[in-house]
Amino acid sequence: MENTHILNGDALLAKFPSAIPGKKIVFRECLVDGPVDFDSFEGLILGRSEYLAKTYPGAQEKPYVPHVSEELEKIMTCSDSGKVYCWFEADLFCQVNLWYSIFLLNDHKGEVALVLPEMTLENGFADLNEDELLEAYRNPRVLSKNERSILSRLWVLFQKNKSEEAKRLAWTLETELPFLTPAIQAWEESIPKGDYPGKPKAELKAIAEKLETDEFKYIFREFHRRLPIYGYGDLITRRLWEEVQKENSDN
Repeated sequence: MENTHILNGDALLAKFPSAIPGKKIVFRECLVDGPVDFDSFEGLILGRSEYLAKTYPGAQEKPYVPHVSEELEKIMTCSDSGKVYCWFEADLFCQVNLWYSIFLLNDHKGEVALVLPEMTLENGFADLNEDELLEAYRNPRVLSKNERSILSRLWVLFQKNKSEEAKRLAWTLETELPFLTPAIQAWEESIPKGDYPGKPKAELKAIAEKLETDEFKYIFREFHRRLPIYGYGDLITRRLWEEVQKENSDN
């Protein structure tokens, strides 16, 4: 019986302890960014591939198909008898990817466990050494049937942009999975309302004004310090910052 580890990116794969047995799947998507409301897996692959290629031309070293899509397909075909370890963090970026992973595991008959780094760590798994990763592996949270069902449902609600319903659902697991509510709150606050562009863009604008600079590297550093809950990397943050600059010039 072979276990499977779904890793939250290639950075974790590069430092993953060789002493941990099992097959490794690398989740290379960033579902928090761009369209996700597709009716099928095939539709999602096509839509996401087109969006990322258009939005971040040249940023992908390897093509979405198969570099990203085949890893997602592997999640759906995990052995029914093996245990699946989901290595994801508490920020919104990671949480959305976790929700989709659990959704893809809907028919998995074996145990599914969550390996979550300490929520106080600024950089999550990046802050853990090999011994600490081994310790995290030995002490995962095995998800109950109800928890798996709710996490899967959160993905569907995210697809439909129903943050209020997602927040109510997360409250039912406030004791068991307390990291859900902050992530969903961040998602809700990122949604534009009227003239308000959403918290990430509003914060980027405020940071630029406070620092009196348009230099992205300084703005990104401060954004990451203020809003680590989003887990945005430099590509997503730069896109948002460029949109803020364009909006400012248009007004």
